Amino acid sequence: MGIEQRSLFKFLAAWIVVSFVVQVPFLGAQDEEPRQDDPENVSGSVPRPTVTEYVFVEGSLPYVPTANTIVSKLPLALRWTPNNIGIVTAPLFREQYDRVVSESLVNVSNVNIQTQNGVHDFFYIRGFDSLSSGLMLTDGAAEPEATFYQLYNVERVEVLKGPAGFLYGSNPLAGAVNLVRKQPTPINGLDFGATFGSYDNYEGTFDWNVSTADGSKSFRLNGLFRDQGSYRDGKQGRTKAINPAFSWQFDETGRVNVNFEYLGADFTPDSGIPVLGDNVASVDRQTSYQSPLDSSEQDVLRFQVDFEKVLSPSVTIRNKFYRRDLDWVSNGTLFNGVDPRVGLLVRTFLELDDRQALTGNQLEAIFSFDTGGLRHSLLTGFEVTHLTDLFTLDVSLLASVNPLDPTEGIDSTPFPLPGAGFAGDARSLVAAPYVIDQLQFGEMFHVLIGGRLDNIDFEDQASGRETNDSEFSPMVGLLASPHPELSIYANYSRSFAPPSARAVGELMPERSTQYEAGVKKGFSSISAEATFAVYQLERDNIAIPDDNGFTQQIGNQRSRGFEVDFAAEPVRGARAFFSYAFNDSELTNFAESFLVAVNPPILFVVDRTGNRAAFAPKHILNFWLSKDLSENWGIGGGGRFVSDQFIAEDNAFAIDAVMTFDAMAYYDFGTARLRLNLRNLTNREYFLRGFGATSVIPAPPFTAYLGVDFRL
Repeated sequence: MGIEQRSLFKFLAAWIVVSFVVQVPFLGAQDEEPRQDDPENVSGSVPRPTVTEYVFVEGSLPYVPTANTIVSKLPLALRWTPNNIGIVTAPLFREQYDRVVSESLVNVSNVNIQTQNGVHDFFYIRGFDSLSSGLMLTDGAAEPEATFYQLYNVERVEVLKGPAGFLYGSNPLAGAVNLVRKQPTPINGLDFGATFGSYDNYEGTFDWNVSTADGSKSFRLNGLFRDQGSYRDGKQGRTKAINPAFSWQFDETGRVNVNFEYLGADFTPDSGIPVLGDNVASVDRQTSYQSPLDSSEQDVLRFQVDFEKVLSPSVTIRNKFYRRDLDWVSNGTLFNGVDPRVGLLVRTFLELDDRQALTGNQLEAIFSFDTGGLRHSLLTGFEVTHLTDLFTLDVSLLASVNPLDPTEGIDSTPFPLPGAGFAGDARSLVAAPYVIDQLQFGEMFHVLIGGRLDNIDFEDQASGRETNDSEFSPMVGLLASPHPELSIYANYSRSFAPPSARAVGELMPERSTQYEAGVKKGFSSISAEATFAVYQLERDNIAIPDDNGFTQQIGNQRSRGFEVDFAAEPVRGARAFFSYAFNDSELTNFAESFLVAVNPPILFVVDRTGNRAAFAPKHILNFWLSKDLSENWGIGGGGRFVSDQFIAEDNAFAIDAVMTFDAMAYYDFGTARLRLNLRNLTNREYFLRGFGATSVIPAPPFTAYLGVDFRL
């Protein structure tokens, strides 16, 4: 029996012990009838399955959420969830005019929003970046990387902080983000709107829903078109998306949902402004160092079929078939530092042609039952996925430029450097059983226990590399509620990612482990929820160059800290949100190679152990207040503070701390709403992440957006 099989055996044994031994003191409770739980008004008891139990209905979502689905794939009250979950509902991110998922995540504690050359969403959760340590999901199905995840068709954003492999498999080392899309509903209606903003920003959206008279068949169509300008020279973008969806409730206990979505995005990448020693190059903030050949074109296809059938009051089955396609062609200029001999900025040109296709199926069964005095809500599932990734990456040298007075002279694509490019033709097949059980004994104690065993067959025909990995990811959460408005919890979880293709020597999965504990307090008199959480999150076996220049799996990073979240709707029409996070993120074992000369190339490897992790600020604070002043108009505003943060593991240059403020106002007339959103009210000059240790990108200055929405 292998190590992972033994871990699975121990996990199942522990689950059986909890289920059948711990029940003994509570045998007298076995006749108590469990209460039914609405997704946004979930009681403490375990839900019994019904066909609508697992669908969040648009329009029922409050500003202050009370339930989530990301932790157990079932509606679970936040007060009974042994995790600090971040949730942003549509009423809030529409009020703030958030267009993509990273903008909405400012409302979630300990999430640092950055940029990735201006061509896709990028952020850090508890000090770990979303590309190497996070997983994006749409309606519970994994997404390929990476694109901008639009909110035009989204009802809520859920964030699970920490390892999420116990339900979602490999790669979510530090967190998972789930986008819950709008689904067809048994109504007829049409919403559409237009927005105009600073720097030639234009946007149009529509949302059309029709249904049969009996509500059994519904069709919904969401659409988006956005022409996006920029305060930065030559950094335009265009996004278009369409999402038709069909729902058929074929009887009182069965439903099928079919979703198809196409998204096209064209952007000009932005490598920012170079860092020269301890300072950013003293040039105009609009200055561009890109070649005129830079571009990024993405086409994303999403197809999904969800089936659900209630077999009995205690048994439900469901199936999710999904397909994700990403076609990404990108040409981008990157900086490689300043050559000290000539004082010029060294640039390279990258040409990426990447095609990813992910096909998967999740078959699940949900059981509600009692064993003695112990109540179960048990989800068992089996997921099979097939991912193909065919790509080429060519590297060329561009002419160096004066960092203080860049003059571009290139007008044709440079010739790729021999031996400097990469290619991949990878295929992976994953078969993974998983289980999660919410156990309740008495009125005070809950246990959430889950795990997933991933079996991965990987093959890269370009390199000839083949691997077969098996890894188990567990999670255990304990929660006690000594008072109806007070919960005390703790959890442990572990996830993995397949070993890096760059590594040499013995290949090991990257692993992350988290310990978290916290307190949740409700305030029914003012409809408020507060959470305090402490955590330690470690990531091991990071592939980095060692002192000999070989890429070994020797890197480790650790984050420790605490979070405070508060959300309230004290009176009808008034909302308040506050979050604060302290995060101490340290490189506990880390080395880095860097280029000090180009011709001839000279590389050094330096030990960075003990340094702070890049883009892991110690303090992040966010707040937002809004008030409906009458039946027709309202106002709102908030602020965000992010402390200083290093831009690279060498800790040589840090972005200064910054405090920014936003505001909004709206006026309703008839079936229309006129809205105004103002960002960076004080016009603060600050920077975001560039690419690597050599550049930063100026953040947007004061911007204004004026929009009008109609409902028919």
